[in-house]
Amino acid sequence: MEEFLVLSSHLTGFSPDELREDGLASELLAVVLEQVGAETYRRLAAAPDARDEELVSLAEALIHLWYTGSWPGLAGSGGPFVVSPQAYAGALVWRAIGGRAPGTSAPGFGSWAEPAEVGVDGTGWGR
Repeated sequence: MEEFLVLSSHLTGFSPDELREDGLASELLAVVLEQVGAETYRRLAAAPDARDEELVSLAEALIHLWYTGSWPGLAGSGGPFVVSPQAYAGALVWRAIGGRAPGTSAPGFGSWAEPAEVGVDGTGWGR
């Protein structure tokens, strides 16, 4: 698991500790192993900066998996799919934009009556 977190950290820009926070690592690793097999995964883990087309595609798929909670589909590995509701809600894209996944948490009754928190860029994205 630690190897997967270090590789994922290298690819996503989030630290291994940040990737552990939502408890999704084992579920996402299981998807990778199921979709591409242990041997292909081990090749990527051994050489994450490899220029081999297959490994580059896998690295991109792994980034996609962490950021969206969905498997993008690769040649020979089936089509795209959402891993789970938890993977969708815990996807890194929501942390990257400072928000929450739509439909996963209600802001609370009457929240519309309060002014939105203003982000650094002057928008309401900070909420």
